[in-house]
Amino acid sequence: DKLSEYTFVFPNRRAGLFFRKYLGQALDRPIFSPEIMTINECFGSLSDLRIADQLSLLMRLYALYRDLRPEAEPIEQFLHWGKMMLADFSEIDNHLVPHVEALFASVQDLHAIDERFAYLTDNQRRALSRFWLEFQTSNDHHPNAELHERFLHTWDVLYPLYMALRTNLLQDGLAYEGMLHREVLEHWDAIPAERFSKQYVFLGFNALTASERELMLRLQAMDRADFYFD
Repeated sequence: DKLSEYTFVFPNRRAGLFFRKYLGQALDRPIFSPEIMTINECFGSLSDLRIADQLSLLMRLYALYRDLRPEAEPIEQFLHWGKMMLADFSEIDNHLVPHVEALFASVQDLHAIDERFAYLTDNQRRALSRFWLEFQTSNDHHPNAELHERFLHTWDVLYPLYMALRTNLLQDGLAYEGMLHREVLEHWDAIPAERFSKQYVFLGFNALTASERELMLRLQAMDRADFYFD
């Protein structure tokens, strides 16, 4: 009788569709449907920021990239790098990586990197390991030396580019996925109380990002969350 007072949160949209289907089959009378959403939509419901589409993000990123590197390659050559950057920026924020500036420091020795990032958790290290793999091969022996050289030059502008993109998006009330997650958690106390009017039920999750885990813990601390892990 009180299902409409709950918000059911799933890892993806497909799981929610199946839940809605089987819920309907299990009922013998009409009810007000509960709210059903993905974890990304759950974050979105707690923020006024909107997720920008990838093409818009790439165009903004390229414009900012050209400001930092006037000799930048044409946009058609940048698209591959741009998509990688956006995915990496989002993963950094999703895992709530602290001291992002240190992450982008130009350190080419993996042992030095291990020492510099000793504060990272094992999960954060694994999530960011693909950054470090680029430095395992020297320029002389890299299978694509030109590509590797371009990567090293690009690495130098990653932190200012990361910060510039965040500032640029916030000015227009926009975000990419990981950024939205981080913004929700970093401005948690500013979220209006009425946005927490329902009880959240998290279903079917197993591997969590740091931001997802933190969201669930905070809602649990408010006595606003139930969990059904499978």
